Amino acid sequence: MSRKELERSFKKDLVGDVAFKLFRSKPFDRVSMDEIAQKAEFGKGTLYKLFSGKEEIMVHVICRGIANLCRDLEEQCLGTSDVPQALKLLLGLEYDFYTKYSNLVLELVFHQSANSESVFLESVRVQNQQHMNLLERIFEQARTAGMQFRLDNHELIQALNAAIKGLIINRIEQSILDDSREKDLELLNTMLWTGLLA
Repeated sequence: MSRKELERSFKKDLVGDVAFKLFRSKPFDRVSMDEIAQKAEFGKGTLYKLFSGKEEIMVHVICRGIANLCRDLEEQCLGTSDVPQALKLLLGLEYDFYTKYSNLVLELVFHQSANSESVFLESVRVQNQQHMNLLERIFEQARTAGMQFRLDNHELIQALNAAIKGLIINRIEQSILDDSREKDLELLNTMLWTGLLA
């Protein structure tokens, strides 16, 4: 990348970091472009040169989050020969991602249904497909190591994602504020080892 492209990428990531903090602290529709510009210490015009609006910033944040998740999955899960440990790490990484990004993922679903023509959603779909391909590689590695699953890789990934998302939505609905990560991961591991493994 040229210096100009690097600078633009740096600015976009800086705005994304600021916006992500704001999106996590209050509802998406209560965050304004003015507020993002002020917190990022950019003029509003500069912000609009980088992004067309809040939806594009949200998509940038989600895509970057998925890219970071993929990097961690590749390094920690494909980078080890201890397959049971790799699957345990996979569950933790997936759980932490959905915990951190759940409000934005839900907001994206809302925007998708309200604006099905969104050009920004395609970049999330592409990034998510890379994520799914990586998960399939991890489960294929487990099969090669001798593990037998009752489901094919695609069904296994769907089941685990549904379980993780369900636990997180359950926590939101019940306003559970305690540190439930360990309990949730224990439940997910139990499901994987006793419910989904042959």
